[in-house]
Amino acid sequence: MEALVILLAEFLTALLIPALTVAAEVAALLATLLFDLIVLVWFGRRRAVPASAGTPAGASKHSWKDTIQSWGAAAWRIRKAALVVLGLTVGALALANTVFFEPTVRLILAMAGQRTGTELGFKSVSGNLFTGQFAFEDLSAKRISDTKSSFDLKVRNFSVDLDLLTLLDPPIVFKALSADTVTGTFRQPERAAGRNGGASSGERIKARRKFRVETLTLRDVGIALSRGEGMPVAVSLKSVTSAPFRSNFAVFDTLFRSNVVGQIDGHDISISVQRTDGGRVTQWRMPDLPATSVSRFVTRPPIGWLREGTLHISVDDRWTLGERSAIDMDWNVRMQGVRAEAGEAAGAIERALAMPITGYINSRQGNVDLLFRLVMDERRFENMASLDAGALWDVLLQSIARSIATSAGEETKDVRQTLDKAVEGFKGFLDRRRKPPGE
Repeated sequence: MEALVILLAEFLTALLIPALTVAAEVAALLATLLFDLIVLVWFGRRRAVPASAGTPAGASKHSWKDTIQSWGAAAWRIRKAALVVLGLTVGALALANTVFFEPTVRLILAMAGQRTGTELGFKSVSGNLFTGQFAFEDLSAKRISDTKSSFDLKVRNFSVDLDLLTLLDPPIVFKALSADTVTGTFRQPERAAGRNGGASSGERIKARRKFRVETLTLRDVGIALSRGEGMPVAVSLKSVTSAPFRSNFAVFDTLFRSNVVGQIDGHDISISVQRTDGGRVTQWRMPDLPATSVSRFVTRPPIGWLREGTLHISVDDRWTLGERSAIDMDWNVRMQGVRAEAGEAAGAIERALAMPITGYINSRQGNVDLLFRLVMDERRFENMASLDAGALWDVLLQSIARSIATSAGEETKDVRQTLDKAVEGFKGFLDRRRKPPGE
């Protein structure tokens, strides 16, 4: 989703140039016509008012007429120039739309690719510049980077239906976007280490333009996801539908506003959404997921601490539509044969916090059932770059630790006290990490 958001934003930026040009020319024409209308009305009223006593009417009238004629001549010159430029612009766009449509689109994609360091290409394209509809065949996007995400993607069919008027009156809206038979690879670099050796949670999508897709449809997606030099995870999605899909809430809309059917490393996953009065009910179902498949890409704790075994994940959440959507989530995580340990790159604080949790899981031979509830704010997902961003996993770690502490409390008070201290310590660690420097 990150590549889709960034590339579409740059595509829109290129389209803004002719749209703003036409808008400026039309505005100049309307301004001069409005001026002429004001002059006519004012002139009519001026003629009806007699000259003031003691003032030579002819001299005053002559001075006023000269001024109006001067302004009118200037307005006519501006209108004439605007008409000529508008005619040339519309003519050029018409010519590009009918004769040079494909070269024009290639130029637009080249501009988008240059800004993002991406090689973009396609076999053929059809559509209309004046309706905002574009349909590509064999579209490709490739980027190699050490500091940003790298990808090599191919799409057999890709189409968009853009509401052109929203280019001038944001938010920019795509009425529909669809892609089918998507293949390739996507790699994210390892996050930079923080002061305590932990990974930074500041990954954000930095798109030039915000946009909204009313109906997003993806079919037959097969991508290998990886982080750093780690082994890839095979993600196969039979179908993804999202309505709407917002560029600045891409991860949130994927998790909570989409219907998804697919597999991770050959194991079924699904996300389903049902409408309710004023909100949504979302269900995640991952009945037999290898722990290593998830921890290879989601490296943040607690998921990144899991090795071997399987996870059976069931999540039911409820939320209401509004400016501040609160997601009320019920989690059921069943671990079987899981081994847990902090990663090699973990800092001293993370290892200390991981010890009571990983120790408890391993003491149960990796067979642990976790039932817990958490509430999240939609705003924490804004501009999140990937599913490995910190907002969800920070809260999830605390909830898992508390759930384990509750279970451990039934066995030994010592374990429960250790876990409680770990939770409080982790909360303090998060607060300090989020605090701006110097405060």
